[in-house]
Amino acid sequence: MYRLYGALLSLAWAAVLPCQMLMTVLKRTSLPPLRARLGHLPAGAAGGGFWIHAVSVGEVRLALSLLPSLRRRFPGAPVHLTTGTATGRALASGGTAPPESIAALPFDLPFAMGRLLDGLRPRAILILETEIWPNLLRLCARRGVPVILVNGRISPRSYPRYRALGLFLRRALPGVSLFGMQSREDADRIMSLGADERRVRVTGNLKFDLAPPPADRQGVRRRLGLEDGVPLFVAGSTAAGEEPAVLGAFAALRRSHPSARLVLAPRHPENFAAAQRLARAAGHAVALWSRFEAGAPPAQAAAAGPAPARASFDVLVLDAMGVLPEIYAASDLVFVGGSLVRRGGHNVLEPAALGRPVFFGPHMENFRAAAEALTAAGAGFVARDGDELGRLLLRLLSDRAGYAVASAMARRVVEANRGALDRTLALVEEVLAPAPARGLQDARP
Repeated sequence: MYRLYGALLSLAWAAVLPCQMLMTVLKRTSLPPLRARLGHLPAGAAGGGFWIHAVSVGEVRLALSLLPSLRRRFPGAPVHLTTGTATGRALASGGTAPPESIAALPFDLPFAMGRLLDGLRPRAILILETEIWPNLLRLCARRGVPVILVNGRISPRSYPRYRALGLFLRRALPGVSLFGMQSREDADRIMSLGADERRVRVTGNLKFDLAPPPADRQGVRRRLGLEDGVPLFVAGSTAAGEEPAVLGAFAALRRSHPSARLVLAPRHPENFAAAQRLARAAGHAVALWSRFEAGAPPAQAAAAGPAPARASFDVLVLDAMGVLPEIYAASDLVFVGGSLVRRGGHNVLEPAALGRPVFFGPHMENFRAAAEALTAAGAGFVARDGDELGRLLLRLLSDRAGYAVASAMARRVVEANRGALDRTLALVEEVLAPAPARGLQDARP
């Protein structure tokens, strides 16, 4: 079975790599990190520490949140982080205390994964959420390298796909030392797929433990050129197909609040240009974050001549990564995308931690528990389409008392669900504890 998997994977990459290289020429982007994909260590990488894998930007944020506590509990242990996207690698390298080394994940082929394992000699591997790489798990089991699944989840939407691979997963999952799952439902699903129940723990969702983004509301609003009292509506992490609904809701908002502004933040860079075109086609004055002069407010960069007294844009397209959290701090109303279309939704806890009521669509499978908790507390609002989103925005903005309650409850939901970070670090300590100590501990009454 592993030979068939390896052959299919090799064929897939043989087809994908030439396409990737052609696209890099056409789009004038960087070449795929082929050396890293083949398992070569980047310059400066050190062995004997931890290997953390985080597939993309959201998971990288979680990985970075683990680093300070991991370094305190295991001083001197270097951290190598792998991720599947260039934006994830950029985020990981841009922090104040980044991992000691960062690279792309190797192909899940024995020679590539084996080369990286031999170079890193990791004490343990932490895999964020549910990335299951069969050859990596098999090689780790042979080498005695513990693997910990961190913040694991299996959504109702993805569960049938995992079940279709049931026979294969039952052979791969024993390579995981401990499963730290977000909820009881996630734990039940991973056990039904073949995980040993003795290795499964419910640790909660690490996203509740993320530190709130910088909350310099007035400073960000000054940079945006927004006067006090101007409503700012932020649509974060939108997916292709959601912009018309968001723009429709914004039009409804402006009919009652003409000074309102919109920040439109597509989830993926390839959607930046389309978002700009749609906003212009809707008749709005549009500014791009990337075209602002360094340190200048958008009002100054969006118009010719000196900066006006107020922002000259109606819609600001956030065509940059890593900026959205600070924009949330300046917002009054937040919609989190990937939820009006069938993408499973994105992180609603980031704005909630800042005390922002959160609006989202009905497709929140990836953040179902968080969305349900916010909705039950009166801090989350479900809109089925752009018309309903516009009505909900207007209703909350016109109800000052209701807005204050929703804001307070958003923070309370986040605070009440913290603790996953400590439980996750306890998993690492459990795996790395000397075997005799574990045995004595288990024997205690």
